[in-house]
Amino acid sequence: MSKNLIPILIVLLYLTGFLLSFPFVFQKFAGREWFESTRNILEYGIMFCSFLVFNALLFKNRYTASFSVILCLLLSVNFLISASCFFIYHSGFNVGMAISILETNTNEAFSMSYMFILPTLLFLVFFVMLLYSVIYLKNNIVTFNTKFVILALLWLLMPFAFYLKHRYISNKGGGRMVKNVYYHLSDFNMAIKVQEDIDAIKKNIPVFNIKKIQPGIKNVILIIGESERKQNMSLYGYGKKTTPYADQQIKNMMVFNNAVSPAGITNLSVPLMLSSIHPDEFQHRYDKLSYNIINLANQSGYNTFWLSTQASARGITAMASLAKNKKWINGYDEAIIPELKNVVAANEDKFIVLHIMGSHPNPCNRLPSNWNSEGMNCYDSSVKYTDYVLGEIFQMLKNTDSVVLYVSDHGLKIQGDKLLHTDSKESTQVPFFIWFSDKVPSVYRITGRETLQTQTTYVYPLIMKYMGLEPPKNYKSKENKYLNLEMKSMDYSKLPD
Repeated sequence: MSKNLIPILIVLLYLTGFLLSFPFVFQKFAGREWFESTRNILEYGIMFCSFLVFNALLFKNRYTASFSVILCLLLSVNFLISASCFFIYHSGFNVGMAISILETNTNEAFSMSYMFILPTLLFLVFFVMLLYSVIYLKNNIVTFNTKFVILALLWLLMPFAFYLKHRYISNKGGGRMVKNVYYHLSDFNMAIKVQEDIDAIKKNIPVFNIKKIQPGIKNVILIIGESERKQNMSLYGYGKKTTPYADQQIKNMMVFNNAVSPAGITNLSVPLMLSSIHPDEFQHRYDKLSYNIINLANQSGYNTFWLSTQASARGITAMASLAKNKKWINGYDEAIIPELKNVVAANEDKFIVLHIMGSHPNPCNRLPSNWNSEGMNCYDSSVKYTDYVLGEIFQMLKNTDSVVLYVSDHGLKIQGDKLLHTDSKESTQVPFFIWFSDKVPSVYRITGRETLQTQTTYVYPLIMKYMGLEPPKNYKSKENKYLNLEMKSMDYSKLPD
């Protein structure tokens, strides 16, 4: 390959990464908006070429060359995100994914690292080619003259021009993304804003209109599972015996056969489940997240607990921090059982949230070394391990006045050998059931199977009911609105399969 072709190839590779992250630009080529797509590609191409010239000028001075390397490294990370989305999730990038990246932790990142081998190799190729192109331009083409200085500044001036256009001339479709050579920057800016707004709920303690209509259950326990597909549970008809303990307890349970999550990732679905905020309001009225089940329990006379085997995640942790007692526990999910036993022993009304690792990718890492998978793959085995943990909890609570609501935050879509977080009906079908101990009053003890489609935001009014409070007559779960990864509310029925 001729060395002078590499700068041309890096431009094409950059634009390929852009189109992978924003596939709608490419899709518009076949329609009436072909001119807009062409213009977008030209604009990003010009900014990237300007970026190359800018860095070539920086490389002419040894003191500014290191700054150029940093800029190139950051742009390579930008490309890594595009490659990861395409090869792992088969989709473009969006705000929901940016939130997940910002809220991830070391353990979670390490457990999923095996999925990023190919994108990382492409990242290294991009970085090396980018540096080579900059140095090639510096040595052979770019000089300090007016023409190249103006060209070098375009990648900095064009985003400002786009902002002025959106602000004062036209803002088609809302124009959320002001174009920048770092084309993922706008999604991260939006994600940071979302985090700031969610954190604000910790500072806003609402006053609930609570009406006590009967004595509540002493121990109201919500277990939030992780990435569990109901399709892989024998409780829901799966061929492998993955939920033997739940299967045995069916006479003590109300099982929702057609439960669906309100979002496809934890950072959106859990806040929607635990608060009364509507998906339509999620982008604009984050203050309503203050109206959540933790604050409600605090004001209704229940002592509140949040026990988690998941490491802190900023948005969810903001809600968890409202509990009067919270603890993050190291170890596999069974480590939460003795902690729960100590909490239940107290003679008081308690609302307890258990947030477990469940089948979080990589599911192989969720299993103790002595766990017998009985020939099952890691995912099915993780489902069975979660069932074992639930079985131990049911046995411990058998002779107490306790109700357990179990629900997974979301499901997963299977594509080849990958388990994906996507906006699809397959990845939102989740287990949702209620288990009653022997001492729960008959007024609460309703068992069987509910066949109607039920959104898991229904846990909010159910918990109110089990606390002896009057639940709302109409609740958002009936509307079955879904918050997609673009942070837009939509009818669940319009999700692809």
